[in-house]
Amino acid sequence: MAIIYGTIESLKSLKSKLLEKGITRFNSVGDIKTFISNYKQEKESILVDIVFNLEKEYIETCKNLKVKINNKSELKNFATEKFNIKINDLEKKIAFYENNRSVDLIVKVFSALNLFFLKKKYYRHISNKTKIINSHVEEINRKIKKNELFIKEYETDKQNLIEKRAEPKLRELNYTRKVIENSKNLISGAIGESLVVKEVKKLTNDYTLINDFKLNFSNPIFYKKYNQLIYSIQIDHLLISKAGIFIIETKNWSKSSVNSISLRSPVEQIERTNFALYIYLSENITLNRHHWGEQQIPIRNLIVMINHKPKANFKYVKVKLLKEMNDYIRYFEPVLTEDQLKKIKDNLIKEYS
Repeated sequence: MAIIYGTIESLKSLKSKLLEKGITRFNSVGDIKTFISNYKQEKESILVDIVFNLEKEYIETCKNLKVKINNKSELKNFATEKFNIKINDLEKKIAFYENNRSVDLIVKVFSALNLFFLKKKYYRHISNKTKIINSHVEEINRKIKKNELFIKEYETDKQNLIEKRAEPKLRELNYTRKVIENSKNLISGAIGESLVVKEVKKLTNDYTLINDFKLNFSNPIFYKKYNQLIYSIQIDHLLISKAGIFIIETKNWSKSSVNSISLRSPVEQIERTNFALYIYLSENITLNRHHWGEQQIPIRNLIVMINHKPKANFKYVKVKLLKEMNDYIRYFEPVLTEDQLKKIKDNLIKEYS
């Protein structure tokens, strides 16, 4: 199996866009393809789950309501008993101070004050009896009311309840679908590049693939053919082998896109990349001299079309369908030794890192 380095550029961009939009559910292009194909089923599944869970909740709530009503009765009885004990205790204390016949002035004053506050407390309790007892069942009352409201809504307006429960999940699902639809170009690119990587993996370990290979030039390279300065290059896939280097650009275009004159030709782009890479290799990698002279590193331009390709042939670049790619790559005979291959790989991998 070929050795693979790095993540494809379109997948990086796609993940970044989805993360920016708050979508984290996808870990691969396969996950996205599954989501697109299963969207309707997922939507239906949400509604089915809501209905199932609501029915389950209804049955459990009916059972729990009976338990809560029984518990409320017990709590109220306990609170009433506790209140009566408190009132009885106050009555005893009041009776004690009313029957106090002490002649000591200080004791009489002290008893009078105690009697005043005890009676005040007693009458306050008596007048607030209902409120005091009910305070012990406030929490369970709230729970009972909540249960009763749910049961009533379920029995009288079940469909509306289903829609309310499903709305947040359906909204999130539709939002995700909308973001995916607005990312079709990135997804198409990621799918195409992923397929290329999958196909390259079928090659032997003599081949090394670097995804999303970039080079920046502090001193820009002048490209005379198009009269432009090259400050950087980006390559979808850089394949290193004993037959040389393959610059692979992937295009997952429809048939109409292939024939459209409004889309920028990838041929010019790959020529430009080839020239800049050639300059970089010439300046940074020297192979052992061949007895005939300085050996050159072959660089080949390959545009891989996933489903459709133009009928015409082009100078300086080969355009192949995905299914034709590996046969084309294998066609070339080895021209580099193991040491030369390692030297090239080490340099480019270091540059990539």
